[in-house]
Amino acid sequence: MKKLWLAGALILLFSGCPPAHKTSPEEQFKKSFPQHSYETMKQTSARGVYEVYNGSQIYYYLPDGDMLFVGSMISKDGTNLTQESTGKKMTSKMAGLSLDKALKIGEGKTSVVEFIDPNCHYCRQSHAFFAGRKKEVTLYVFFYPLSRDAEDKIRHIFCAADKAEEYGKVLSGKLDGKDQLNLCTDRNAEDRIKAHREASAKIGVRATPMFFIKGRLVTGFDRPVIEALLKD
Repeated sequence: MKKLWLAGALILLFSGCPPAHKTSPEEQFKKSFPQHSYETMKQTSARGVYEVYNGSQIYYYLPDGDMLFVGSMISKDGTNLTQESTGKKMTSKMAGLSLDKALKIGEGKTSVVEFIDPNCHYCRQSHAFFAGRKKEVTLYVFFYPLSRDAEDKIRHIFCAADKAEEYGKVLSGKLDGKDQLNLCTDRNAEDRIKAHREASAKIGVRATPMFFIKGRLVTGFDRPVIEALLKD
């Protein structure tokens, strides 16, 4: 068995006495922590430790003691098993994501799905990177706003007649500090904003930027990795 360690915080302690009769870890978890819903629960390679995935985050359950831990599980060779498992789950969801409501940019044969915040520094770096590759790459952009200002800029983009042009202005910083954003209440704009919110929740997005390229999930603007994937 691999040697593992948990880096994180003990978030919940001893919700009650251990059950007198034999129950499964799933039954015990549901009884002890009814407020915590989850998509999957499975035994990890660490004895007595179960991985619990709630759709956006992994945490760990120890039936012996009725405790939850949040943090990263690292193997002795330095592999972040928590990050690896999260990536696999998100990749599976990304593969089935509908792109109908995404903002389409470019006309290249290589498809890149991205989740970005328009004010995010590394999102803007990725925009500059892809701006010169519109004939090589087709971007399918989903927005994940991290502030009210970002929400307003996203609405401005969806309210525009030429969304790609306004996207370029926003991501290049030309509209920073501008009060005259188009904050329409158009039904189509509302539908797109709602669809992006739902897509982010479905995938479990928690930070930006994030990319899906040729079946590979890339978190953060990891330029060397992205360049290598585009060349394959």
